[in-house]
Amino acid sequence: MPLNQEDFSHWLDSVVEVFSTLSEEQKTGTVKAVLEVCGCEQLTYLTQIFIPATCQIDFISHLPNDVVIQILKYLDGESLLRSRKVCKSWYKLINASKEVWLHQFWRIGGQVLSPPSITAGEAQKLFWQQHVYRKNFNRQLKKGQFIFGPYDEEDTSEFFKLKSPYFFKPYVAVGCEDRNVYFWDTTLGAAFLVKEIEAHSVCQIKFDKDFLYTASYDNTAASWNMETGQLHSKYVGHVNAVMCVEPVKRHNLVLTGSADLTIKIWDHDSGELLQTLVNLHSGWIKQLRALSSPLSDHLVVLSCDTKGQICVWYKLLIDMKTFSHEHHMLLNVPFCLSSPTVTSDGLVCIPADIVLSDACKGTATIVQTGRGMLSFFSVSVKENTRKDTLVCSCVRRVCLPSSLSESRTLIGAGRRFAVFHVTEECVSELNDYYSSSISVVDLELKKIYHTSPLDHFSPFGEPPVLGETDWLDGFNESNHPWQLWISQMSEGHLSLTTGNRHGNQI
Repeated sequence: MPLNQEDFSHWLDSVVEVFSTLSEEQKTGTVKAVLEVCGCEQLTYLTQIFIPATCQIDFISHLPNDVVIQILKYLDGESLLRSRKVCKSWYKLINASKEVWLHQFWRIGGQVLSPPSITAGEAQKLFWQQHVYRKNFNRQLKKGQFIFGPYDEEDTSEFFKLKSPYFFKPYVAVGCEDRNVYFWDTTLGAAFLVKEIEAHSVCQIKFDKDFLYTASYDNTAASWNMETGQLHSKYVGHVNAVMCVEPVKRHNLVLTGSADLTIKIWDHDSGELLQTLVNLHSGWIKQLRALSSPLSDHLVVLSCDTKGQICVWYKLLIDMKTFSHEHHMLLNVPFCLSSPTVTSDGLVCIPADIVLSDACKGTATIVQTGRGMLSFFSVSVKENTRKDTLVCSCVRRVCLPSSLSESRTLIGAGRRFAVFHVTEECVSELNDYYSSSISVVDLELKKIYHTSPLDHFSPFGEPPVLGETDWLDGFNESNHPWQLWISQMSEGHLSLTTGNRHGNQI
């Protein structure tokens, strides 16, 4: 029989008074016993009104701010977006956490901004722009800007063979079997032929806004005026095919490497042979790259050959046409490894785990741990009173993800990303089979960032060539790449893969 209100009040006060004197275990037992005899109305009140109103605690507001930031860094962007909707204090806290949004930006491939001179709102906008770009990266890749060689006059159904594509914004230059070099503008959504220069048989080409440089199978190299197309200078002296060329305009020099196992240094304008380097390599010289040096009178160069030998050497420029060979350092890398690449900040990246064994004697050994490592070296010159020496220091080693195929060739690397050509069958999201692919690896998170199937396999065994490379150091608001890579579909047919110019466009 229910109590009247006055008797109920006295009874409730006495129960609460006794309840407060019980032990914790007894209190729990009492609550359990009461709950067991409660009906639907009482349990509904408990779960939908009492507990939400009295038992929820905003733990975030009770923690130190630096601890809160570390917790929020574990969330992804979508989780942060949902967390902002919990309450006004969380909305304000998350929106004002610049460090959290910069960390999110970094996690999806953005550059580390140091010092971060942007506001929290700008950091959040930067993240969401990159988030859209990353989410739609696969869909944004466009294959179909095809570059053909000219028709063969004797058989108009055939194209001349193309060779050695090279990027320099906004053009792609391609050597051709007909002894011309063709320049294509790819910025308008399709490839348009804008210039051709009559040259010679081409093994490698490079160009800038002023000159085209060609290395030729006819044992010579040459430079050509980009505006007029006229021959600027010819470099004659090798006794076998010239495999590579490297202009060093700050010293008015041109370097050439040849199948005759020599490297030659030429005067850029006159074509005069200044020096020949022998006994550095035992294979055909296939790559030359001038490295940056803080010393204006030093020429520091990376060269490598077809037998896997990498040489870093430098010359002291006594005057404009005289050099002294000061020092060189050799890295004997197994032939199966791909060529080294050079990052935007001058580090040499080699796809192997390498330890310098005797820097004084200029030698190095390979640690036999497989190919699952990238080694980054800085190269500098140590000035001594008697003789300057090269100093090669390994500044970074990165373990590659185990999911990355062993059948790979390194074609580019930066502080954040490395790009590999994978010559192994892959299956697309639409279950289509492809003979090879491009894999972009995030070196910070040590995982594959993106895989792009290729429709072909180069008949020459040559990997694709990278286009724009500033994104390899990490994305920012202005460097979403347009010209990504160009690959050979047939002997007379190249395919350019492009991206979207802006991360916020889909």
